[in-house]
Amino acid sequence: MAVEFDVGVVGSKYVGLATGACLARLGCRVTCLDRDAQLISDLQNGGMPIFEEGLQDLIFDGVREGRLRFSGMETLSEIVRYSDVVFIAVGTPQSVDGSADLSNVAAVARGIGQALAEGREEPLVVVNKSTVPVGVGDYVSDLIRQGAGDAEVDFRVVSNPEFLREGSAVQDTLHPDRIVLGAEEPDSIEFMRRLYRPIIERDFPEAVKLDYRDKVPVVTTDLASAEMIKYAANAFLATKISFINEISAICELTGADVTNVATGIGLDDRIGPRFLNAGIGWGGSCFPKDVNALRATAREHGYEPNLLDAAVTVNDHQREAVIQKLQHHLETLDGKRVALLGLAFKPGTDDLREAPSLYLAEGLHTQNVHVTAYDPTASTKATKLAPYIQIAATLYEALTDAHAAVVVTEWPEIVDLDLKKAATLMKEPRLIVDGRNALDPVMARKIGLLYEGFGRG
Repeated sequence: MAVEFDVGVVGSKYVGLATGACLARLGCRVTCLDRDAQLISDLQNGGMPIFEEGLQDLIFDGVREGRLRFSGMETLSEIVRYSDVVFIAVGTPQSVDGSADLSNVAAVARGIGQALAEGREEPLVVVNKSTVPVGVGDYVSDLIRQGAGDAEVDFRVVSNPEFLREGSAVQDTLHPDRIVLGAEEPDSIEFMRRLYRPIIERDFPEAVKLDYRDKVPVVTTDLASAEMIKYAANAFLATKISFINEISAICELTGADVTNVATGIGLDDRIGPRFLNAGIGWGGSCFPKDVNALRATAREHGYEPNLLDAAVTVNDHQREAVIQKLQHHLETLDGKRVALLGLAFKPGTDDLREAPSLYLAEGLHTQNVHVTAYDPTASTKATKLAPYIQIAATLYEALTDAHAAVVVTEWPEIVDLDLKKAATLMKEPRLIVDGRNALDPVMARKIGLLYEGFGRG
């Protein structure tokens, strides 16, 4: 393996931590920076800002072996001066109009320019890992030059979008489906190939044990195309989910079962089975933000993205459909007790950004519903965002005396719910709204639960 590069990573949250920790595992000397002083202090003292399988152990090993450290932005000049490459991995949150807020990226780019003006012998490779609209690679170059003022500075900007799934970030970083590199200079592409060589060639202990036979595909292209690849990938997956949810609505009206329909169409290799799970819809930090940013980019260029608009409309409807199903069976929601089974937007994470659970909790709370909830990782965060949610210590405590329960997150313990026990704990009408089509409807009805899935005839 023997890869030794000095790497700076600006932004020490989800993408930055995964990138930095994995590069340290591959033999790089990595410094992760962030402007959040408390975050850096927590990381320096062994704390973790996110729940992500395998990441804490990776960070611990990197720190213990001296390959990974954390620092505030005051060391940016030092990092720029001595690093071979600097990754920009800061957040690009959604603005009011749906476009990406680039203020964090801009601040880092100007800071890099100021640091470069202080002097450096070799050209610096600046890698944009943040999710940014098409054209931001050139924008970053302009901002670096602005930050440098009158000084002549030498750098290369590379677009290297991340395709991490929350809950499997370490796996996706070390064993990716593909690596996308966008740049205008061949030498910067070649540098990134050297940096990622152990991943591309699967030449590190974990990969060797898995006995991979093929190298990781590397897509090399221009800056704009690399930036578009990221948005197009997430927009397609979001649209695929909305498509099956649209089909599920038609299945409910016609008596068809969407799970069988999804199986049937998923066997077509032109379609594939993944992301064909009907239910409560998509959430999280990526799909909503990236689809809206792509819609905003389209409109900036005078194009109406009708398909993307429809995908968002369908997704919004799925959340409303949960409330409608509850209202239909409970007749009135006023004074009822509803349990939310799961809070995180997906299993394997504690992320509540754009989580359907928060939309449901707020909607139910406004109708005087007593909302209880259980989640193995996200409860603490949920109480800060929605203090009216009564957090239960266990899954079955949440179900106790509930008139209805909504399956929101398909955590294994929720998928394996003891339906008989649930029936004894709940109050009439003992309604289960299965927002993930994760439970067995035949068994649920057989033991006396009122079951409502999505598109299940």
